[in-house]
Amino acid sequence: MQLELKDIKGGELEQEYSCSLDEFPDLAVIAKEGGPKFGESLSFQLRFQRTGQFVEVDASLEAVVELQCGRCLQGFKRPLAESFSLTFVPQPEDDESGEEDVELETNELGLIPYRDEILKLQEPLQEQLLMAVPISPICKASCRGLCPSCGVNLNIEKCDCVRKPFNNKFNILADIDFKKT
Repeated sequence: MQLELKDIKGGELEQEYSCSLDEFPDLAVIAKEGGPKFGESLSFQLRFQRTGQFVEVDASLEAVVELQCGRCLQGFKRPLAESFSLTFVPQPEDDESGEEDVELETNELGLIPYRDEILKLQEPLQEQLLMAVPISPICKASCRGLCPSCGVNLNIEKCDCVRKPFNNKFNILADIDFKKT
């Protein structure tokens, strides 16, 4: 999955990519290790703008991902739709001057280097897919989670566990009636 700079005619190019999961082998590895599982169809809409040697990409992605709820631990599917921007810059030539200047690398600045007039899209698009996944996914806003005592899924069953009050030194303030004073 790559694009040659010569294909960006007139400084702009719009392309739509419909990809399969096979084009992103790292996502399959992540899924095998218990991470999110992406659906087979991944869609990207990319708009390339070239200014000199710099290429700006305004893009959006659409995918379906299977996640595990952070409260009840049940699997569920969620559609992802995100917009993002990328900036490609030419790979700087290695500096052999021997000076020990501290210089930030292009990837540390959020720029993606390219070589030989070819933009390699696979890795940046894969990163954007992973960044679109919620950090703490919840199957639904009303999810009640698991009972901390017996572990039963409170969305499915009701348990008879007695809830112990949290040992909080401010609990004493709960009995104060502030309207009296």
